[in-house]
Amino acid sequence: MSVLNGFLAGAIIILVLLNIYQLLVQRSALRIAEILYVMATNVRAKAQEVRRDGKDVEIIEAHLFDMATSARSILRALGRSEESMGPDPTLTVGTNGSRMSADSLLRLADNIFFAVTEENPGAEWDDVQGEALKRFQKKVPNMEPEAARKIVTVVAHQAHKESSRKGAQLAVGRTG
Repeated sequence: MSVLNGFLAGAIIILVLLNIYQLLVQRSALRIAEILYVMATNVRAKAQEVRRDGKDVEIIEAHLFDMATSARSILRALGRSEESMGPDPTLTVGTNGSRMSADSLLRLADNIFFAVTEENPGAEWDDVQGEALKRFQKKVPNMEPEAARKIVTVVAHQAHKESSRKGAQLAVGRTG
């Protein structure tokens, strides 16, 4: 009788663990859906703003890059491999035409730089900048290499300035 009780107790423990696992998976799926819903709502609001104000469509493209980068980060955090997710959208999403405005190029470089920073949070600053430059040159292959380097350098300096400002604000908040 004790073997039967042990078997039943083991089966109950396994079922309880499976139930907890199912609950956690369901909660994480709901959270991901909420995040994607909020991001899609933001893009929709920006699309309406673009239509209303007659702005360039690159704003929507920048928000879609942000969504794609965020979704890739979420999937990587959940354990998906790079190979199973397909190519990086910052390298595969096409541009509007052969000529892009300076603002569009800066937004594109900023999105690529952000994506590289998200993928390599502990990487050296020069390595992140070099990888962002490679991706930017793949995205805009008809641009002169020196011009591409200058754009990525400007974006990198701006990002570095913003990150150091945030760090200083955090340090002041801790001491105050």
